[in-house]
Amino acid sequence: MSVFSLDIEKFYQEIKEKGGQLKGFFCMQYPIYCIHANIKDLSPDPLDEIDQIICDLLVTKSDYKAQEIASILGTTKAFVELRIDVLSKEKYLKKEGSAYLPTEIGLEVFSDRKKKREHSRSYDFFLDGVTLNPLPSIFYTFYRAKLMSEHDFFYYTGHDMITKVVRPFSPDIVHTPPDMSKIMKQIYNVPPDQREEYGIPIGLLEIEETSFTRQTFNLLIGVSRYDDKIVKEVIDGHASYSLNEMISYYDALKKQIKIFEPVLEERIKHLMFKIDVPPSKDDYQVKPFFTSNWTEIDLFKKSQDACFAFSSEDLLNVIGEIFQVKDVLPENIVNTETSIEISLSKDMLTNSPDRNKLIENLIRERDYHIIHKTDRGVFLIYLYYTTKDEFVKKVVSFKTVIKKYRRDNEFDLSDFILSYPEFRDDLRELMVASGEPEMLEKIDIDKYMIKLH
Repeated sequence: MSVFSLDIEKFYQEIKEKGGQLKGFFCMQYPIYCIHANIKDLSPDPLDEIDQIICDLLVTKSDYKAQEIASILGTTKAFVELRIDVLSKEKYLKKEGSAYLPTEIGLEVFSDRKKKREHSRSYDFFLDGVTLNPLPSIFYTFYRAKLMSEHDFFYYTGHDMITKVVRPFSPDIVHTPPDMSKIMKQIYNVPPDQREEYGIPIGLLEIEETSFTRQTFNLLIGVSRYDDKIVKEVIDGHASYSLNEMISYYDALKKQIKIFEPVLEERIKHLMFKIDVPPSKDDYQVKPFFTSNWTEIDLFKKSQDACFAFSSEDLLNVIGEIFQVKDVLPENIVNTETSIEISLSKDMLTNSPDRNKLIENLIRERDYHIIHKTDRGVFLIYLYYTTKDEFVKKVVSFKTVIKKYRRDNEFDLSDFILSYPEFRDDLRELMVASGEPEMLEKIDIDKYMIKLH
């Protein structure tokens, strides 16, 4: 699955400014069709002017050699031979002996200018795999590299050291069977003045032979809580953002993917985050992981105002294994259909392998976990932090003060204690609990090491 280019923090802050609290992101592979076709097309081509000169030269002197024409044009012989070959295949030139002569239609196009030139070429059309509607032109350019094909694969070596072939193509909605007559009608029905918006050649005349490749486009489903209401909405995880557009980041993430909302709107309302606890294997413990209820979504009829479906036991397991918070008791967690939170205690803080990160998360009031195997239906999930513990509150206060003090001053123990006397009596314990080993070491060096002058 492709890597998303989402600015998570920017999106989080914009949701917060709107009065919401971001809970996480689901992800899904939306079906796309790439229709491979041979077409006839009147659209101007950048090489038409070159071909015009070649034909003009051959009209005046049919036995011009490719090398001579290349010298006049300032190009290579191979390039001229290629253009003559194209003109011959399109029946604008015919070969007589060693010479090339314009055909009747060639004269009408290049000499008399009575007809417009028709191009016969191959072309790929991109369609919504559910509605079979043509997709906007951005899918022919920027998003084209983001599409996943049914033929894509890569190699993966697991814990058992066995290399396996992985085929990431796994659409979350079944492709609508490609009715070619309907597809061609959909393409032809786009008015000429709108064709450029949908990546369709302006001068399209006829679609001839066709085949197709099934593809998918990775979408995110953002989940936010506003008071007691849960909002689940389609988000573009690949969007580019520019201040020149004069729109918010949120609007930029909605701009290009609104076309998919009618298909998804009702079904995504019932999406829920779940936890899967796989059985242990002989040689190692398999960690639990987050997943979604998409494969059984039809069984969830009343979950539009909910987003979590965890047992407290599984949530405790995840907090310990994934978020690395130890000694969590059931009474330290909030586990409802709309919120998962952890209330940090002194024991949980002091027993953490990364106390600095834990305190930073508490100051930010959140931590998140990104699921790199996004074929599980989940990209990211938030865990929110609170505390009722007075010691932990004091550590947070100390951490906030020490960060501000360090920004403004070079650390001086005497000056710090003078400025913040409330931390004097338990300074060492606060430094340990807040994950400040370097500062603690500096104090000990100043206090206990012999100074050589």
